[in-house]
Amino acid sequence: MRLSEWQNTSFEAHKDKLNNFVNYLSSVWQNRNRYIESPEEISEEEQQEEKIQRQRFFNFTVDGKIAARNYVGVVQYEDIRMEVYPKIFAGDHTEPTKLWQQNLLYWLSYCSKIRFPFSLADISSSAFNDFLELLIYIFANYTEEIISNQPFQTYQTVEEETTFLKGRLSFDNYTKHNLITGKWQHFYCMHEPFVYDNLFNRIVKYITKRLAAISRHQPNIEKLNSLLFLLHDVSDIPCTAKDCDKVKLNPLFEDHKHILALCKLYLSNQVIDTNDESSRNFCFLVPMEYVFEDFIFGFLTTHWPSLNTRGQSTGYLALNQNKEVFQIKNDLYIPDQLIVDTKYKSRSTEDGLKAGVSQNDMYQMISYALRRNCSNILMLYPAMTNGLHSPSAFNVPSAMLLKEIDIQIRNIDIRFDDLEQADQVMKWRVKHLVSHWSFFNNKL
Repeated sequence: MRLSEWQNTSFEAHKDKLNNFVNYLSSVWQNRNRYIESPEEISEEEQQEEKIQRQRFFNFTVDGKIAARNYVGVVQYEDIRMEVYPKIFAGDHTEPTKLWQQNLLYWLSYCSKIRFPFSLADISSSAFNDFLELLIYIFANYTEEIISNQPFQTYQTVEEETTFLKGRLSFDNYTKHNLITGKWQHFYCMHEPFVYDNLFNRIVKYITKRLAAISRHQPNIEKLNSLLFLLHDVSDIPCTAKDCDKVKLNPLFEDHKHILALCKLYLSNQVIDTNDESSRNFCFLVPMEYVFEDFIFGFLTTHWPSLNTRGQSTGYLALNQNKEVFQIKNDLYIPDQLIVDTKYKSRSTEDGLKAGVSQNDMYQMISYALRRNCSNILMLYPAMTNGLHSPSAFNVPSAMLLKEIDIQIRNIDIRFDDLEQADQVMKWRVKHLVSHWSFFNNKL
């Protein structure tokens, strides 16, 4: 099944699995990466939902329908495979399968909290009709190529009981287990052999076996089996995301760092169901509000580091008994120059004078301007098929600032038909976006 954000479709064919599916989603929800959320930002209602373990990836209606919310990606539970694509592609006349898949991966390559190495595989010529199989293909294709060309061997610490000294003696264990028990002729030794059966390869093998059980695409299965053949002599051991942090890779294995990053991604937040090794469940769902904001931030910091752009810059509006209260968090902040607030939603056409901006959002921007002592505000919306797109501006007189608050309303298109040219196109769009402010002239 495939649907866009906030779209619904019939779930009648799987109604007998509804309760188990919801329980699985709730388990994933509890272990998800909360990205930019913090306890102060969660309402009382949301806190209550956290306590009763209710998932918020989907809504289920009484008439047997499933409705997507703001999370995009793919989830599989047993034989149920559900894809949710961004609503900015929803108005296309033809289903934009390849386009949204590749664009989502491109956006994620710039996101700081989801390190997805988009450049690992050439997917521009691939035509997967299934996002999960595309994710598996990127891992299998890149990993098999690297492991076959540059097998990873490393020195690994081993502690074992021997009848001769090997490496260095572990005095604590030798005293505890051998000397006081009369087995003085046996030694507890620590040594570091140069081995292929190491933690890195064990993690890769574990992920490969799990993905091989999930995949339905024969070329992917063959590629994963080829990888398992290369790792035949590696131990079969369950691994966790914490194990990935234990692996130390030297600069000679730079390509292997990308493999480790993918493994950690799949092991984190129950992307792969680690509770049951026989499970074929998989869940990779990310909130588009976060993706839109962090893509813009990541693009700016990558291509124009001199701007010193800050993401999620926090502050407080007031003091009460000398304690800071009413936290504010700017999506993007260029110190003393510009506050950028990303709004992943469509601008309403109901009131032309308000340019599709809600009153609460306007209050929020003015409070940001006053607190930061910054008179330049940019409210940034994604370009969508429906809604307003024309630039607009509001000027707010302020006796507290030296000049009136300038609030610019803009849309930016983050969709790309040719990903090879995406960086250059995006650079042009950003420069056009900020051309209103002269202080950017010598910085972009």
